[in-house]
Amino acid sequence: MSLFIRLLLVLALSLPGLALAAYSAVNPRLAAQLHSESPKKILLLPPQMFVAELSVGGVIQKQDDWTKQADENLLTAAENYFRETGQLETLRLPKLDAEEAETVESHIGLYDRVAQAIYIYGRGIDSGWEHKKAEWDYTLGDGLAFLREKTGADAALIFTGADIISTGGRKAAFTIGLLLGVAIPVGQSFISVGMADLKTGEIRWMSYDQSMSLDSRDPAAVQELIRDFFKTYPSR
Repeated sequence: MSLFIRLLLVLALSLPGLALAAYSAVNPRLAAQLHSESPKKILLLPPQMFVAELSVGGVIQKQDDWTKQADENLLTAAENYFRETGQLETLRLPKLDAEEAETVESHIGLYDRVAQAIYIYGRGIDSGWEHKKAEWDYTLGDGLAFLREKTGADAALIFTGADIISTGGRKAAFTIGLLLGVAIPVGQSFISVGMADLKTGEIRWMSYDQSMSLDSRDPAAVQELIRDFFKTYPSR
């Protein structure tokens, strides 16, 4: 599980009422020069999701099948959304050799660190960091430029996140805890999506969602999540 998602989960499981939904950050260049520089074709990189079960005793156990389902739901939902809206053309990642695959994986890990910085500073919600909304210098470098040449895509879309799903027993304990005035954390999900320019590595746009009800195994729920994400993407 990524460092960024681990930090968010620590907050969620210690503060059951935490609300992070609808946070987003937009590169000012994307908003100002949308018509001339907006990506037209995006490459969907493999999501890095962590989907696990939270037992009645508070044990978190990763579920590989659930994780694969969540990954596929995110990719399919993104494809469906852009097919319906005609906003962008999407491509899946082609077959890569071992070295290329390692490069992609390491840059997704780098994105996770950059996403953490944008979450903390790039939204400008703290007056002390308001200037970071304009002084946008978040980038992955040009290490993924080979994907632009390989696919013709302008930008990459990257999903990272975690979905901790409570067992029936955990949910029952939560309900009983409410009656007794005891706060028992239940499962929550945190998902971020970011768009990186494939030529420069510059992060153009990013959005986050936190939910106590989303089930990333449910295709319909993930489709609605994608619609919510792109409400914050500058329209043409």
